Amino acid sequence: MSTNTSMGDVYVDNSGMTLYTFAKDSDGKSVCEGDCAVKWPPFIAEGKSSEYFASTPGFSKIKRSDGSEQWAKNGMPLYTWFKDKKQGDITGAGVKGVWPLARADDVTVKLYNNGQQRFLVDSQNRTLYTFDKDQQNQSNCYGDCAVKWPPAYVNADLTKDGISNIKVSGGFSIVKRNDDTYQWAYQGQPLYRWFKDKTPGDTTGDGVKNVWHIVSKQP
Repeated sequence: MSTNTSMGDVYVDNSGMTLYTFAKDSDGKSVCEGDCAVKWPPFIAEGKSSEYFASTPGFSKIKRSDGSEQWAKNGMPLYTWFKDKKQGDITGAGVKGVWPLARADDVTVKLYNNGQQRFLVDSQNRTLYTFDKDQQNQSNCYGDCAVKWPPAYVNADLTKDGISNIKVSGGFSIVKRNDDTYQWAYQGQPLYRWFKDKTPGDTTGDGVKNVWHIVSKQP
């Protein structure tokens, strides 16, 4: 029901193809119809897939406008992507900033595809950066630095019971800061936002002082 990809563990359909959610959907309702549904086929709960996620917590079936039932994760309908060709492909991740992977872990970091490159963003599509002056699994950005480069904090609802039970994969990890807060990291490098980025997908912090970089991921 899940497979490992270059971004970590993601849920898959009964053919092993990566599943995605659509940011324009609402809880329990799909708005992906017509040409959208051709490019992003809904994972329909019928035949061999009718009970596919039946015993998996957090999954349910929603009714589409044509009366068919579609699998959903936490109320968000699930889709595949017509350009994915084999198991582990995630070429649809981040398309137009509205197609996140249906992750099988607790990582909230996503991919954003601006048509030219894909890079890491937070749950609000704000670009994430690494800092050359950090050390492996250790942040050196505090004070005024952390004002301009706010750490990509791990959501409090995940850390309230500690971090030992938080599921991570795909090179993502969690680092503890000096003030006992927790920050997302990728390949051991803590992740940050940039205060001058104003809209989703902005990358104005890339290359600042030659020590701040976006994390680019090829399709």
